[in-house]
Amino acid sequence: MTHFIVCCDGTWNTPEIESVTNVCRLYNALTETSVDGDRQLAYYQPGVGTLRNRLLGGAFGLGLSDNVMDAYLWLTTRYAPGDRISLFGFSRGAYTARSLAGMISACGLIDTTKVDEEKLWPQIKDLYNRGYRQKKRDPLGREWRHGLAFCWDPDDYDQIPIQFIGVWDTVGALGIPAYMGWLSLLDPLHRHDFHDMRLNPYIKHGRHAVAMDERRSPYTPALWSEPYGTEQVVKQVWFPGSHMDVGGGHLQRGLSDCSLRWMIDEAREAVGIGFYKTTVEDQITPNPLDVLHNDDHGVVGVLEPLVDPQLGPLLEIFEQPRPRAVPKIDPDATIPLIHQSVYDRYQTPPITSGPYRATQVLAPGQSRTIEVFAHEPWNETGLYLEFGDYHFMAEGQWRDADILSGPAGTTGLRRFNPLVERLRLVGTLLGQGEKLFRLVTGNKVADFIGSRREEDMPWMSLVGVVANDAISVDGEFKSHERIAVGAGTSCRVTRSGYLYAFANDAWGFYGNNRGSVHLTVTRMPSEAGPARTRRERSQQQAVPAGKERTPSGNRQAELAGAGRGRRAGKQG
Repeated sequence: MTHFIVCCDGTWNTPEIESVTNVCRLYNALTETSVDGDRQLAYYQPGVGTLRNRLLGGAFGLGLSDNVMDAYLWLTTRYAPGDRISLFGFSRGAYTARSLAGMISACGLIDTTKVDEEKLWPQIKDLYNRGYRQKKRDPLGREWRHGLAFCWDPDDYDQIPIQFIGVWDTVGALGIPAYMGWLSLLDPLHRHDFHDMRLNPYIKHGRHAVAMDERRSPYTPALWSEPYGTEQVVKQVWFPGSHMDVGGGHLQRGLSDCSLRWMIDEAREAVGIGFYKTTVEDQITPNPLDVLHNDDHGVVGVLEPLVDPQLGPLLEIFEQPRPRAVPKIDPDATIPLIHQSVYDRYQTPPITSGPYRATQVLAPGQSRTIEVFAHEPWNETGLYLEFGDYHFMAEGQWRDADILSGPAGTTGLRRFNPLVERLRLVGTLLGQGEKLFRLVTGNKVADFIGSRREEDMPWMSLVGVVANDAISVDGEFKSHERIAVGAGTSCRVTRSGYLYAFANDAWGFYGNNRGSVHLTVTRMPSEAGPARTRRERSQQQAVPAGKERTPSGNRQAELAGAGRGRRAGKQG
């Protein structure tokens, strides 16, 4: 019996780069036999290597289908009934691994022993197009099976040979982001929809390490969603750090080693995958206090990392940072969704970066005042807003270049000054074009360069966002919950999440903003709130009896408001 292990790396990652990812390191740590003595045979699939292929792969998602078919070909030409399969991947490689599992679930593993070598690849490609790509449109279609023999027939769906899927920070979307307006027309919105990201309910083990601190919109993760199979063990766990801090690729590996060691331990315990003991113990050294990197120095994975600060506004336009919807960090009520390394960094933040994820939950009737800076695209407030009714009040003044306004913002219609407001007028006109573009194309998230982030609100008005959503496994983009604060408002928060705030300006133009306003958030007393989500019920149930839900006895309570004014995501 053989245990086949497929390791798929990200678009930019190859074994030749100076610092390899966790996928490559896990592959190199594999032994030739499993814990129970079975033969282990592994396949490593690097990211695309040439600059041309990197550009096309990063921008359009090209090459992913070939990667899925390559890995499928490797498996189906070696697999025999009774063998086992495990899949690993990072970033777009995680997308590849999960899509490969989807193809195997849909098409099975064909018997290639009687197929001529020159006909093998055309047959795999035909299977991919007719059996996998078309099956989403016609799930009951059977024509693609004609003339095929199987080593594992997909009709035996409850006997799928895939035992384990382990992925790091699965990229949730391929191709040009929809918010990039005209450019997105080059890449049809639903071109990649046939890829099946769901976790087959008969795959017994799924592990997903997710980054808490990645902000780039194109890297919003594709999370597995409940309900899971009755016999499945699925662990989707959040780790501190950016995309590469979790999946690997930086020279400072303390954070990525946390998730690598976790993944190795889980794979060994769940399905008996064998690893060299000395390699794991001597060369994998988790350190939750190590450097937390900013990975947003490339345009949607298209350009090599760039550090010139003059390119910052350009990167901001193309990447449109977006905080992730993460669970509440509460060391008094630890939950399996959050890895211990997060709590370690939270309770003892590194001296190089200060407080990490400072968190406060308001009790009914309690208030908190936060300073919101005009030059920050995202201001972390440190407030985790649970269900309920809240009142928001803001005061102060800030500037957009030479234009002074309060938190209510200004339209410029009453006292228009063409010398200082001509660029804003252009942005307003672009915003009208953006509305028309959305209406005509059906692209509801298209954003024109120079237009306001929130077109229905005045320039430089105060906006609040509760980070409480993500991209689903079917690729649907779900917005966070927006609060039009202005000078003041009241609203009900329907889904819990961390609160962020910003001045309503155009992406790429925050560098000329100055000043700040003070935002006071008050949780209103209420006798009853709306029904809680599954995740929030699990957090509530995890609170030990007799303990309050807010962190106590912890230095983070004192530091909850510290570090204001830092650029969102700036760590290490």
